[in-house]
Amino acid sequence: MSDNLKKKTLTALIWSFVDKFGQQFLYFVTGIILAIPLNPVDLGKMALLAVFVALSSILIDSGFGSALIRKKEATDADYSTIFYFNIGVSLIFYLILFALAPFIESYSGVPGLAAVARVSFLSIVFLAFGMIQQTRLIKYIQFTQLARINIISLFCSSVFAVITAFMGWGVWALVIQSLGMAIVKSVLLWIYGRWRPKWIFRVASMKEFFGYSSSLIGTGVLNTIFNNIYPWLIGKGYSTQAVGYYNQANKFQDMPSALIANIFRSVAFPVLSSINDDRERMIRVFGKYIRTVSFIIFPIMFLLMLVSQPLISILLPEKWAPSIPLMQVLCISGAFSPFIILYYDLFNAVGRSDINLKMEIFKKIFFIIGILVCFKYSIMALMWLWVVYTLCSLIATMFLAHKYVNYTMGSFFFDIFPCLSISLVIAAMSSLYYLVFQDRWLLLVTISGTFGLLYIIAARLFRLEMWHECLQLFKKKVLTNGK
Repeated sequence: MSDNLKKKTLTALIWSFVDKFGQQFLYFVTGIILAIPLNPVDLGKMALLAVFVALSSILIDSGFGSALIRKKEATDADYSTIFYFNIGVSLIFYLILFALAPFIESYSGVPGLAAVARVSFLSIVFLAFGMIQQTRLIKYIQFTQLARINIISLFCSSVFAVITAFMGWGVWALVIQSLGMAIVKSVLLWIYGRWRPKWIFRVASMKEFFGYSSSLIGTGVLNTIFNNIYPWLIGKGYSTQAVGYYNQANKFQDMPSALIANIFRSVAFPVLSSINDDRERMIRVFGKYIRTVSFIIFPIMFLLMLVSQPLISILLPEKWAPSIPLMQVLCISGAFSPFIILYYDLFNAVGRSDINLKMEIFKKIFFIIGILVCFKYSIMALMWLWVVYTLCSLIATMFLAHKYVNYTMGSFFFDIFPCLSISLVIAAMSSLYYLVFQDRWLLLVTISGTFGLLYIIAARLFRLEMWHECLQLFKKKVLTNGK
């Protein structure tokens, strides 16, 4: 990796970390506070609607945002055309969902969900107004501005959500959080994005991007539906309360997993796209991303799995205890899912978005069969199905990267093996504390402290690449004051 690209990537990663960590921290703190006045049913209602908001966002963008990022010389006509397309499609989808709200309520069996849905879905329209501004910030790797916009908008909406929740507004506090963030974020994107649409709609731009973006649409739709299908399955097969337990468990494990995945994917795609004409160099950079992610994700997720019991019992009221075993299983999938997302961006960067779509079709067929088998047993069976599905997805993605991009399966295993093996051994050793201690605070502190200390010792002892680079960065930025 050249010094210029390395410096550019490092700066982007730092600000992407500030952005994603700041958001996850605010979500985490707000979630703990909201868990006091709200109940699992309230969270279950919003979880049921999440799939519609996520799916609409995918269809509104239609993959054109990624196409704009990948195009090296996008014009104002390109940006303006996609801007007006986003606005028009968002209005159409809102009207459709507005009309479907009573049917959503009837199918879910949750009274009052239609009114909640109609207000919550307004966020789709507001987010569409800022999509192009956000795309431009990502394309030109301006993560400083993006971090400020995201954190400020989430902070403001979270404050209003907490206030209204303690005023007894129930699920409407969560609606305020979602809708408020969409409004504030779009306003800030318009203020700081420094781009305004021109009165241009160029059909040629749509045609140019459609071949690439069409596969992204299909992949995004499939992933969004199936990534959000569990709340509906659990709600129909069990209860809305059970949806709340699952949503809380998934939220806890997803915080570090999604944080790491989003940090790297926000940087990886524009960086890999900028060097996609030098395949050998691009693979070296991609391998570096894999090693970096493995250095971070494995210790965090295995530690989180170990301390889930004392952590949830300390942070949340006792009514949320059923979330603990669900979270422990989901942490396994969370340890491997960021790699799948990185592979997606690799395929997209080389213009092979069709690979992702074809792979997703076969994966979802397998997943549907798994659901039919496991659904009749228990929620826990569905959790283990998700783990198996994640691991099988990763293997399939590795195979295709080996075949089409020349990043071999052996290279992947070689890149992740040191951090994976060290984390597994330390996790097994740290779990012995459960045989000695019962106090939840003592368990949390001793397991976390031991795990962290042993991982640092092992990283230094085995001379892990990322440990060396972290030390160099620390010496450069802290000990020498960045000089």
